[in-house]
Amino acid sequence: MSQVSRPSILYVFPGQGSQYVGMGSDIHRRFSSVRELYERASSTLGLDVARLSFEDPDDQLNNTEFTQIALLTHSIACLEAFRELTCDEWAPSVVAGHSLGEYSALVAAGALTFEDALKLIRVRGHLMSCYGRGQMAAFRLDLESIKPLAEARYCGIGGCNLPDQTVVCGFENDLEALMEDVAARFGRHKTGRYLKTEGAFHTYLMIGAAERFRPHLDETPLEPPRVRVLSNYTGDYHPDDPEQIRASLFFQMFHPVKWMAGLQRALDDGVSLAIEFGGGIGREQPGRTPSPASRKPNLESIMRKAYRSANRPGLYLPAISSRSLQQSVRLLEVLRQADCAANAARPLDTAWVDERLFSLYLPAALGVASQSALDLGTLVQDLGLGAFVRTLMEAEENSLQTLQACCDPQLASAEPYLEVIVSGQTGAFLHYHGEDIRHELAGLAHRLARPVLRVSAGDLR
Repeated sequence: MSQVSRPSILYVFPGQGSQYVGMGSDIHRRFSSVRELYERASSTLGLDVARLSFEDPDDQLNNTEFTQIALLTHSIACLEAFRELTCDEWAPSVVAGHSLGEYSALVAAGALTFEDALKLIRVRGHLMSCYGRGQMAAFRLDLESIKPLAEARYCGIGGCNLPDQTVVCGFENDLEALMEDVAARFGRHKTGRYLKTEGAFHTYLMIGAAERFRPHLDETPLEPPRVRVLSNYTGDYHPDDPEQIRASLFFQMFHPVKWMAGLQRALDDGVSLAIEFGGGIGREQPGRTPSPASRKPNLESIMRKAYRSANRPGLYLPAISSRSLQQSVRLLEVLRQADCAANAARPLDTAWVDERLFSLYLPAALGVASQSALDLGTLVQDLGLGAFVRTLMEAEENSLQTLQACCDPQLASAEPYLEVIVSGQTGAFLHYHGEDIRHELAGLAHRLARPVLRVSAGDLR
């Protein structure tokens, strides 16, 4: 079957922070190609990768070495399932991965075999865990604002994921001092949030791990990629020369992830459709194993912001579970039948851009919400957002604690707040209260009210 070449397509792959127990179990049951892939992974590593990913019996999934194995396998498994469902009709013009995801991208581009990538990232994860030091924290500040303060405290920049969000790494006492500096200059709401990692990834504190990783990189066969691959290290495309790709992967371990720069390059080159493969994020509920269908795409909000900052239309589709794969493939079929693929300049806004991001928390005293909270809950329904915004009750003291930590430390009473997930690995959440909630909800309703494609609910089931 001939491949659809327009709109220009970007495949993206997430990094650490998007792992969860059970990921891949749904597509493993459904697709023979996925079962074969997990068997190949287990055979290559001498490790039951399916059991690690689906059950995590030894509580290893959040250990960097095992995280990277499980995530890369899940990402490529989702890609295999997508290719099977679409007969490989929708081919990418660009592939990209965040941190660990760069290895998934190189596999997708044919530069690395799946087996060689697994061997590499197992060593990479082990070394990062053993020789990595320090911690990571995400700050709601642009690079220019945070960098001089960070360097004054001997902290390094670990990632530039959004124009107004920077990941900073260092030893805990240095990061604590930096947070106090940020609070004094910009306010408490700009202080950083620690990320759950085993070291200060992508900074000078990873040089020891990188030195030990280099011989393994040198021994691994690499081929020129068949499609363009974005480099975390340069924020531009990898060259065709395998030796230069190898060097970029080495430097990536102790230099910032230039994610936004890479996305900007892809958008400038005409990307208007992005598909995310693998992982998933969301709130963990004690005592409950999250289902793959309940997880949210890791990198979606970052891509949305990239589209918005570039003032370009674009569509973002998740391919991270059996359910999202089916929905995305069916929407692509609608696009193909409508011949929208021949006109990449047309806006491709759909509800999917926002449907997995919004949670409205309503404070309750003894299980009873205030009238203002109930009014907001009613507004969600009146705006037709019931399917896109989760409305949740929580104790007043929890609401107040979140507001004071994330919005305004001067708040004296609990009130509703809207939480918007930005990404998993970067650990970023946006919080809104007061009239800002209504503005965000109104903006969401406006976006959903003007889809170009007339897609019925039946088309997406």
